[in-house]
Amino acid sequence: MPLTPTDLTPPSQAIPATIDQPASRWTCVRRLQHLGIVLAVSLAHPIVGSTYVLLGGTSSTSPMQQDYRLIGGLVSETTSLLLLWYVLSKQGKSWGDIGWKVRFADIPRAIGLFIAALIVPVFVSTPVQYVYWAFSGHWLAPKSLHPILGFGISFLSIAFACVNPFFEELIVRGYTMSEIMRAGATSGVAIIVSVAVQMSYHLYQGLAHAIALTAVFTIFSVYHAQTRNIVPVVLAHLLLDVAAVLGGAF
Repeated sequence: MPLTPTDLTPPSQAIPATIDQPASRWTCVRRLQHLGIVLAVSLAHPIVGSTYVLLGGTSSTSPMQQDYRLIGGLVSETTSLLLLWYVLSKQGKSWGDIGWKVRFADIPRAIGLFIAALIVPVFVSTPVQYVYWAFSGHWLAPKSLHPILGFGISFLSIAFACVNPFFEELIVRGYTMSEIMRAGATSGVAIIVSVAVQMSYHLYQGLAHAIALTAVFTIFSVYHAQTRNIVPVVLAHLLLDVAAVLGGAF
């Protein structure tokens, strides 16, 4: 029987698994273990802090305490990105494997995502508001975020607004979704997990904001699942955070 090209391919030249070709069971387990470690180290503190505020905890608004929180956030998010880089390098992967491939076309795409992130939550929140009013007799008032995020405009707040989108989108969206899909799950599962994880440390913002953020995170996750490109998502998130700083929400 004649040999086929597949029969002639040495084992060392076998085609590696890609995001569309799930790896072996053991490799998937190791990848999910690495994902769990990255998420635990990166998000344990934000999740605990969010839960604390959700249960009624408060934060000091003194300038010194606000600066301390910003510095702590910058240190935590920077070291988390370093951990992600280390894990990727140990896996023989680069930032490109989780969607970081910069192109000029990413700029208009980011602007489009930014506009969608401003408009879509309005259409999502409006029917929820009417349902809430029908059952309670009053509208759902957004929680004031100034006591928590009222950092004002400073070097630290701008630096945090610039680092935070990379921290959130590269870890919670790019890396998390890529690993889940490489493990054999569907893009729908990856979207749900990414949005749920991201919402877990934003619950302190209250129900009204949570509804709007869920819509934004879903838009970003769907875009990444369809394009496997995380750069426009990071840039769109950056625009949202900078706008929040300039608008006084930080």
